Amino acid sequence: MKTKIYSIIAIILTVTMWGLSFLSIKITLNVFGPMTLATLRFLIASSILFVVIKIKEPDTKLKREDVKSMAVAGIFGVAVYYCFENYGIKYISSSHASLITGTIPIFSLIFDSIILKNKLSFNNLLGVVFSIIGIYFIIGGNIRLEKKETLGYILMFGAVFSWVFYNYTTKNLFEKYSQLAIVFYQIIFGTIVLIPFALFENNNWHLINHTIVYNFLYLALFCSAIAYVLYMYALENLGSTVTTLYLNFSPVVTVLGGYFIFNETIDKNQMIGTILIVLSVYVVNLNLSYYDIVKLIKSKIMNYESKKIDVK
Repeated sequence: MKTKIYSIIAIILTVTMWGLSFLSIKITLNVFGPMTLATLRFLIASSILFVVIKIKEPDTKLKREDVKSMAVAGIFGVAVYYCFENYGIKYISSSHASLITGTIPIFSLIFDSIILKNKLSFNNLLGVVFSIIGIYFIIGGNIRLEKKETLGYILMFGAVFSWVFYNYTTKNLFEKYSQLAIVFYQIIFGTIVLIPFALFENNNWHLINHTIVYNFLYLALFCSAIAYVLYMYALENLGSTVTTLYLNFSPVVTVLGGYFIFNETIDKNQMIGTILIVLSVYVVNLNLSYYDIVKLIKSKIMNYESKKIDVK
């Protein structure tokens, strides 16, 4: 029982950290260039994970035949993803950026159905529809966006697609390595690719202050290292379905954080979009068929009608 409670606390902390990370990225980009921020962040994270893996898995080593797969996954999951994400957050609100990345499970389903020929269940189709409508509302229900804003959305969808490809290239590695080992090696490869780009990037070093330092350390220590350790602990004890359902609320944390910290407005369209995207991922993870859902709705209606009769 204690383990379950600790696991729930761990995943709640993880969701909170990752949700607020979009706000910290927004703040630190005032000083660091997008590539520099990602490079420094993962240099520190890889150092921490190196210590963790030496303690938990001292005998783990990367096999020569897996170097290429691990490198490709690391490039797309770390270097390419955070390049798109960091640049994207420069041009749109942190809330919108988080909500767009919240559609990754949906686009993963679409990718699997097209490339791997996996059939979409009723729940999957329903989730895809909810997600597409949600994106429509978040962007504002029209295409009249400023150039920078349009670029921001394009970059964020670039992040989404790079993560979908990352998931695809990582699948076979789980048969040989633990999640900790996979993330550690992928961060190493991703960071190596990021370093040359960071060296030629302009940074506003003169603007560094306590706020920037605190937010950068939060990203490097908490979001890139501690949060992942907590996530692995929760995943091990709660299972992937439950942890995924908790992660659905990460964009909600970002929206609320943006409202209270950055005074970002939460209009009606954004609220509808947020609900639909969270609902889309939730529906996808429900093990219910079309008939189960219809049966559930009917039972709710019957309960409601019986309560009305009792009141009369």
